[in-house]
Amino acid sequence: MSHEIKTPIDVTCFIRDCIKGADPELVHANEDELYQKVLEEVVKGNPRARKMAELALKTKQLDFPRWCA
Repeated sequence: MSHEIKTPIDVTCFIRDCIKGADPELVHANEDELYQKVLEEVVKGNPRARKMAELALKTKQLDFPRWCA
């Protein structure tokens, strides 16, 4: 799954579509993908990256299983 994450609105939509509404088996991987994409925008110097990160980190407040292998 590949989504373009370039703005805070993209982050919000990703959370709505790929985390809150996703299959529980995929949610943790989707959360990891979101964090990766936001970090890439930080590295690129995206001026909206701080707000994007703030929104992305709110997923930690969501209740879903987070498995680590």
